[in-house]
Amino acid sequence: MPMKKQVILLVISFISTCTAFAQQFVIVDTVFANKDRCTLFADGDFWFSRNIHHDEVPCRKWDDGKTFLYCTDIDTAKFRYEYNSSQCTRLVVIRKRRVSFVDFVALPYYIDTLREGKTFDVSQQRDIPAFTYQSADAPELQSLRLKYNLDSVAGTGDEVTRILNVLHWVHQTIRHNGSAGLPPTARNAETIAQFALKRGVNCRGLALFANECYLALGIRSRVVTCMPRNYYDDCHVINEVYSAQLGKWLWIDPTNEAYVMDDNQQMLSIFEVRERLINNQPIVLNAEANWNNQYQVRKEYYLDEYMAKNLFYLSYILHSSYGADSRTSGNTIEFLRLEPLEVEQGKDVRMNQFKKFTLREYSTNNPQLLR
Repeated sequence: MPMKKQVILLVISFISTCTAFAQQFVIVDTVFANKDRCTLFADGDFWFSRNIHHDEVPCRKWDDGKTFLYCTDIDTAKFRYEYNSSQCTRLVVIRKRRVSFVDFVALPYYIDTLREGKTFDVSQQRDIPAFTYQSADAPELQSLRLKYNLDSVAGTGDEVTRILNVLHWVHQTIRHNGSAGLPPTARNAETIAQFALKRGVNCRGLALFANECYLALGIRSRVVTCMPRNYYDDCHVINEVYSAQLGKWLWIDPTNEAYVMDDNQQMLSIFEVRERLINNQPIVLNAEANWNNQYQVRKEYYLDEYMAKNLFYLSYILHSSYGADSRTSGNTIEFLRLEPLEVEQGKDVRMNQFKKFTLREYSTNNPQLLR
């Protein structure tokens, strides 16, 4: 069939299919990009939350209050919608030489998804390596301590004050840029700081940098990847820092200069925050929480939305040290992944062997192992 006739038939098919939805959702324009990715501009009285779920699609509302941008490289997908959902159930999308249908399906709120993973087994026993923390006497950590004058950064106050002083300093020193990525091989405070000079570094880079600063001061710290139930293209990486003064682990997020407290101003661990979100208990975010000193981070978004999405799974680097997350030749990085009982249980140990390095992740249903 000649190309011209194919195009005409495609347009006719598209128009006829859209007619039933014309009053609910008006298609303004379509633009095709590389790799069969369709960008659809549509005008309508709808509000879409930006995805970050495996079964959702990136979507954002344009500044004019009417136009929406939709991009996908899959044939069908689900949208999270919050407004006028009953008026439209299907949207037709032209994707190069074929027509794809995208279903509008009401998805649960992030907090509801988090509550689906509320059960753990504190009696579970598995053969999992213990957490380890590199000594502050290690030459590379001593060098880091001197280079950044970390004793002066931490100050002479009590331990919690010193921990928070380091949090504030790291936030001011390393710029966050979620799209910048990380050094490809060696990942340590030195390479991350150099990498960040150009464009900034992602949240993982900030957490790795902060982690080594705490270790250099003799403070136990670990890097935690906070993950959604269905991973699409976003998670968040923060630190958990141990306070001997309080006898507990503390939520420390250098990307957002954030820590979290209960209603009595007692600082909380990551798992405690997760539990309090599930049980709808009071949670307080520190007042100075912000992104790159450009805007304030508010509890309603940061905890109730973003972290409610990202606290379904917790994955800890087991061996906390200088360059612990490096993708260098011969390196093996071990993780401990906390999974609720409500999800399908996979292998006790998952391993990915790459050309130069190995990733090994142990899974557990027992939060007691995080102590």
